[in-house]
Amino acid sequence: MISTDARETILPQNSAEDLKKLSHASVIAVGAGGLGSPALACLAAAGVGHLGIVDFDAVEPCNLNRQFLHHTCDIGRSKAESAKEKLLDLNKNIYITTYPERLTEMNVENLICKYDIVIGAVDSFETRHIINRACVTLGIPYIDGGVNGFNGYAVFTFPPEIPCLNCVFPGVSGKKNMTGVPGFVAGIIGAMQANMAIIRLLGLPVAGRLLLYDGLRSDFDRIEIRRNGDCTVCGNGINGKKI
Repeated sequence: MISTDARETILPQNSAEDLKKLSHASVIAVGAGGLGSPALACLAAAGVGHLGIVDFDAVEPCNLNRQFLHHTCDIGRSKAESAKEKLLDLNKNIYITTYPERLTEMNVENLICKYDIVIGAVDSFETRHIINRACVTLGIPYIDGGVNGFNGYAVFTFPPEIPCLNCVFPGVSGKKNMTGVPGFVAGIIGAMQANMAIIRLLGLPVAGRLLLYDGLRSDFDRIEIRRNGDCTVCGNGINGKKI
């Protein structure tokens, strides 16, 4: 269904045709937590017709300061199902598929292959790189985001048009972020990921930049990113083939 909210239709970019594009589009978010909550809410409100949610976690009390799709009454519930309930309450005209399972090298391509865009809302670089490799293989744009304390980042990747995540963060690994994250930081980064997705779905260009947010300064920095010809994912490639 096409959104008929007057606040959207008065925008020059949101013609009836553009809203139709969104209603026919699909986006899958890996993670329905601090980043996934605002990203999914923005996409649902904009009228993106099919949303996928991958999350194997259950809602915990410590999530509630920033994961606003989940409420106190949801503690112990599947995050994927809790998020679906709130999103359908926000927009009953969209379709949502949930995958309450852990994303791995074995299942990632099967999970994301039917979607137009993948949003990464995870807290480990190992998982980010699993998603990135699958997106490069399948030719799907990947929008990654991360938060750490008062800082966060968002980046759109789609080689060869725009460098892949491995070009930006080569070989990065490590433990999950254990630093506290203010809710507004996660909200800003998740909303920026949704912003990038919507721009792409409308057929508009997305800049190849790493967007950095500093919550203590209330400021953004932009870093131009370049493709690495020797990247083991999108350069020479695992099989020695360039994209």
